[in-house]
Amino acid sequence: MNAVLRQPSGAGRSRRAAQRGLSLITTLLFMVAALMLGVSVLSVNVMQERVIGNTKDRDLAFQAAEAALRDAERDLTLNITAASAFDAACTNGLCMPPSQRATALSLPVDHPDAGFSWTNAGQVRTYGQYTGAAPFPSVKADAQPRYVIEKLGPLGTPPGESLTKGIEPTAPAYGYRITAQATGARAETVVVLQSIYTKR
Repeated sequence: MNAVLRQPSGAGRSRRAAQRGLSLITTLLFMVAALMLGVSVLSVNVMQERVIGNTKDRDLAFQAAEAALRDAERDLTLNITAASAFDAACTNGLCMPPSQRATALSLPVDHPDAGFSWTNAGQVRTYGQYTGAAPFPSVKADAQPRYVIEKLGPLGTPPGESLTKGIEPTAPAYGYRITAQATGARAETVVVLQSIYTKR
């Protein structure tokens, strides 16, 4: 006679319930892991967007500062001569370099003792102010690029002329240092550039 062992019906039900509870916990753990992975990917994307935005804004400010240098060169060609009034107060953006003042100084561009302030309209020249150039696009109307011009002094003898013969240069060249400042779409993005321009 074959004996058949039977488990009580309540034990099978409790084992199946335990297995269903274990699969629920496993599923929840996978869902939490997927959620954490999604959040980390999202944060990386947000960081990349910020980096791209900052780079784009810096490029805009750099282009605006370069445009201000070109505008200043045109201003020098059209409006400024060796007889123009350059002073230590940087009146109308025409500055005497700190090294040529009564108390010679060697200062960085943004030092408060440099003789001018970028926020003082009477001490800087604005993009297009003296050349008639259209406002620089993509920057705020009240934040157009600005520049100052410093007269460095006469340069050497022009080509083809010689001081050893006792001949003074007929048209001495003068050197000018242009310092331009521009902001991007955001006020905290600032670029300052300098160039040396020679005019005979």
